[in-house]
Amino acid sequence: MESNFSLTLYNFETEKKFMFMKSSVYKWSLFFLILFGAAGIKAQDFKIGIKFQKTHSLYWENGVSAQYSFVKIRPGQLYVGLDILSSRLGSALGTNALKQNTYLGSLSYYFRKNKAFKIITKVNAGFFKVDLGNELFNELPDTALLLSPELGLVYDFKHKPLSLNLGAGLNVNTKTEGESPGTLQPLFYNLTMFYKFNNI
Repeated sequence: MESNFSLTLYNFETEKKFMFMKSSVYKWSLFFLILFGAAGIKAQDFKIGIKFQKTHSLYWENGVSAQYSFVKIRPGQLYVGLDILSSRLGSALGTNALKQNTYLGSLSYYFRKNKAFKIITKVNAGFFKVDLGNELFNELPDTALLLSPELGLVYDFKHKPLSLNLGAGLNVNTKTEGESPGTLQPLFYNLTMFYKFNNI
């Protein structure tokens, strides 16, 4: 009986987390569209997609990503972007891993503009927050400001508004040792799958 109850409870928690993930994707997708639309600035293209990010030897944080390229400022090459990532949609989904969120703004530059394969350089800046889950750890640092250079490769599919971005970056430690959250490690990798809207 206890085993059936545990299974039911686990299924309920898993379903709850799946619904959270689904609603988060819709919510942030709508947020990005409204934000850039409200800016009233014509874009060369707007890309929105799903991002999977892995901290080296630690957590997966997944979420949504958007990039915006302006008509009059290096169109198709210079992009501003926003990323919302969470371990709730990665390593903490259905496990006891720590729940942490990353919020990033970015500036990217794409080389080889007219080629299918492109090289991308990127600078991210943002905010990191981890829920340590126990009052015993209240004295430990749980937030950090983020700054990270990133290098990557992009593949644009021919005749399809899709692209794949592979990247690797390094979190620059802006604090002295022991003042940053323990799960915020320097090296990370990511994969982003974008859908692109042209001339919006």
